Amino acid sequence: MFSIYDDTENYLDDYERYLEKPLNFWYLAAFKRDRIEIVRKRVYFLLKNNRRVFDQLLARKDYSSWEAKQQSILEIYRWLEKPPSGIQPPSDIDLNQWKKEIETALAPFLSASTQPMPVKSSKKSAYEHFCQVLSGADQREKRQKFERLISVLTREQWIAPTDNDGIYRFRNTGRGARLQLTALYYVLNKQGHIAQELMATQIAALFDSWLSHHISKDSFVKAFQPEQQDAFNCSVRQPRHKYVQDCKLLIRDL
Repeated sequence: MFSIYDDTENYLDDYERYLEKPLNFWYLAAFKRDRIEIVRKRVYFLLKNNRRVFDQLLARKDYSSWEAKQQSILEIYRWLEKPPSGIQPPSDIDLNQWKKEIETALAPFLSASTQPMPVKSSKKSAYEHFCQVLSGADQREKRQKFERLISVLTREQWIAPTDNDGIYRFRNTGRGARLQLTALYYVLNKQGHIAQELMATQIAALFDSWLSHHISKDSFVKAFQPEQQDAFNCSVRQPRHKYVQDCKLLIRDL
């Protein structure tokens, strides 16, 4: 379905038009023809009512990988559980049957994805500063990487020194401030500069270890939740795409 040589810009429009055309699979057994038609109708229904799931998949460099497909199927499953009000499927699309088929095919994956996160103990985090979770052979190399990051952010006027040694003020106080910072973390992580998998609360706390900003604690923590970070993996038409591109240019020599 996605053998499109990475040319995704107009693919979905073309594919939607393709699905509108009837196909004659006379050479296949009847049950196979029926199955193909069901899948085609479901995909067309999704394109019309939840195109975002395809946009996000095609925005990924690994869109053909099993991991990427699993994530997309999970998003489809969640959408089927509670589709927006006002959306009525055609009479030949049974949403409950669709959900059951996904549950049967991907039971272990769905079970793991829908389990609540285990409650963490109230022990103090092992990481006290942002540089500790950066990739590097040792703490000296991690610290050097952090200092290069600070140098870049200062030069590009993202941050400015404060009277408190080691604490910097985030200069952007506009509406896009939170997206700017969280896109920075997203790109650092995607490019292999973050060595540890962290919870949203830990990420926010590590930013707070060196950065003074005006963003409320709850809002800042929420921005680092996995689903919020995943939203940066988007098409060029989405506003977040520009933040990602800006951050890629920013840290290209890190």
